[in-house]
Amino acid sequence: MGSKEGSKHQGRECCKTVMKAMFSHIGLCSMVILYTVAGGFIFEHLEKANEETICFEGRKEYIDMQNTTLASVKKVILASNLDTDAMMIQLASVLQTFRDNTLAIGYDGTDCDMYGEPDGPKYQWSWPGALMFAVTVITTIGYGHIAPKTFWGRLVCIAYAVLGIPLMLLCLANIGDVLADIFRFVYAKICCFGCCRNKKRDKNKNAVVQIKGGSQEPTENNNEKCKILSTSAPMDTEFSKKTVSFNEHNKKLFHPRPDSPPSIKPKIVPLDIKTLTPADLASRNRAIMNQQMMTDDESDDDDDDELDEKITVPLTITMVVIGVYIFGGSVLFGLWEDWDMLQSAYFCFITLSTIGFGDVVPGRDFEDPQAAAQLILGAVYVLFGMAIMSMCFALMQDEMVTKCKWLGQKLGIIDKEEDE
Repeated sequence: MGSKEGSKHQGRECCKTVMKAMFSHIGLCSMVILYTVAGGFIFEHLEKANEETICFEGRKEYIDMQNTTLASVKKVILASNLDTDAMMIQLASVLQTFRDNTLAIGYDGTDCDMYGEPDGPKYQWSWPGALMFAVTVITTIGYGHIAPKTFWGRLVCIAYAVLGIPLMLLCLANIGDVLADIFRFVYAKICCFGCCRNKKRDKNKNAVVQIKGGSQEPTENNNEKCKILSTSAPMDTEFSKKTVSFNEHNKKLFHPRPDSPPSIKPKIVPLDIKTLTPADLASRNRAIMNQQMMTDDESDDDDDDELDEKITVPLTITMVVIGVYIFGGSVLFGLWEDWDMLQSAYFCFITLSTIGFGDVVPGRDFEDPQAAAQLILGAVYVLFGMAIMSMCFALMQDEMVTKCKWLGQKLGIIDKEEDE
């Protein structure tokens, strides 16, 4: 029984350890990264073969439509009973039908037989493309530039989103709070260094003055005590003389009888009173001063913690952080995709705000050998950008709450004591 209970206890402790590791900061980030990487491989496996099938089917439909159009053109030309104007009208109708059907088919002239070859067309559902799709699913961006076409691909996409979106939101909330605390700490130590340091310096000056003022008084008092102790010898002599005469008077007044039992004489134990020297008093004062300094240091640390907790980052600083990140992404994608600054900034804003229109997406030129690297770095930019946005939202929330409390106190809606 003891071994079974011990094994159960070890199992519970192991489960607790695993759960703590999974839902820690590093654990959540690792889970999101592994989840997106696994999603890239899964969707690549499900949709890559279907991409070739769609290409072959589209080419077959295009060839059939091309043959039908040629036959119709030949039939119109060989008709002898039509004049030139009527023939041109019929030819225009046939060509317009061919154009509309070609657009409906969606075939772009890709050589489907060359898929997988070094000089052949590139897969849209390669692993970098599937990774980018997985990131857009769990972040709810949803560009829509690619989408699963197979039955199993769509079914897995639903399950992948159901599990991935809560995981991503949990990770963003966790990482956002951590980054917000770090940013708030850096802001408190760098941007508010001057004002906070002046407050601490004033407190330290007041504490030193109090310690110096308090350390002088005990010294003087102790010196006076030393003088009293040193000059008290004559007083002790006179007091002892009076005590002896008083005892003799009591003996005469209360002389015991001869037949009475002997009385027990009280034993007087002299008290060993140690006289403090000036050196002892000085060492004692130094110990008191050190103790007070340690207490003041602890109070300063507590004040630092309270100060860090009270500091909120202004909205302007938060907006500057978002603007800098969007500007950096604009420069980066502008160099990769040959976009202008407005188009790049438009893509970054649409992405980080999770609107995701899908009209501007990086890595669409699959013939470019750097398209795979661009898709991977784009996915990293999206994930890190979502964490930055979560951090900024947390900072903005704290600032707005502080401003609302301040406004409520000014209007008399919130009592200051209740708020504290």
